[in-house]
Amino acid sequence: MNEHTEAFTDDPRGSTRETIEAVFRTADPLPLETLVNEGGRRVNVPEREVRVDEHWRGFFPSDHVVSTANRFLPLPAGFHKRFRPDGDAYVGETTDADGVVTGHNRIREVEHEGRPYGLLTYTDLQYRPFYDLLLPVTEDLAVGKAFVGRFPYGIRLLTFGLTRRYDFDFLAPADHAALWEEGTVPEPDALEGWWDVRLVSNAGLSAPHFEFEFETTEHGVDGRYEVLDAAGGDVRLDFDEEQLQMFDFSNWHDEIRQVTEEFMVGKYCQNERQLLPSLGEGSLGHLHAEDTPTEDRLCLYYVMEAKDGPEA
Repeated sequence: MNEHTEAFTDDPRGSTRETIEAVFRTADPLPLETLVNEGGRRVNVPEREVRVDEHWRGFFPSDHVVSTANRFLPLPAGFHKRFRPDGDAYVGETTDADGVVTGHNRIREVEHEGRPYGLLTYTDLQYRPFYDLLLPVTEDLAVGKAFVGRFPYGIRLLTFGLTRRYDFDFLAPADHAALWEEGTVPEPDALEGWWDVRLVSNAGLSAPHFEFEFETTEHGVDGRYEVLDAAGGDVRLDFDEEQLQMFDFSNWHDEIRQVTEEFMVGKYCQNERQLLPSLGEGSLGHLHAEDTPTEDRLCLYYVMEAKDGPEA
């Protein structure tokens, strides 16, 4: 394993385009069957790691414009790829992270610049001008390039990575749901201090654009939120055996569960009088539709991580 491959496997989502390009050119290729998805999801709380084999999650280099913009805006931009055997060949689908747009494809092995790659071509008429070259690097990581044109003369559009194992910085709504079920109602003193808040989408977590502060007083727990260090307000907390709810000035409210001492998961959901229509099912960006026993509602999902103090 060369130094570029080691750097990529150690920190795939923190890798620059230069590193991913080097892995694409030099890593020892695994067989195409490595790309096949078998299904299943495992959330490991002690290791703060998730392994999902329902699909591969695509990510951009750390210096890509989308990765840079996401530090300032909560952009839910991402994609998934899923593969399965079809006789002696392999077929699959490429979708945006929310599964709104789907492109069906086939993969076969080709030689490019003296090295074997998987050539992914699209069977849908509207996507036939595009193709990918894929290289499985480990059982859980792959790299690829997207092109427009005809192989092998296409123009490169994007260099990207694929993973089916990731840490809690890349959580998806299904992972959030698993952590929610595992979580418990926090005790009042467990909230004490400052917390970074990051929104959850199918593409991963946003940057920490929000901040909570909680202080235990003789009258209970006082809470406050900050948004982008530009606006904020006070919140009211209600504790019972079933849940912790938090209310602000809006027609929405928070529900929070504790996973570890320094990590919690939350939902910011519409109350009974809904101002926005439900999505029906699934997610769209950072909005998630929930079908509860009493109502359909929209929520924002988020995670909370303890920190030493407020932003300067």
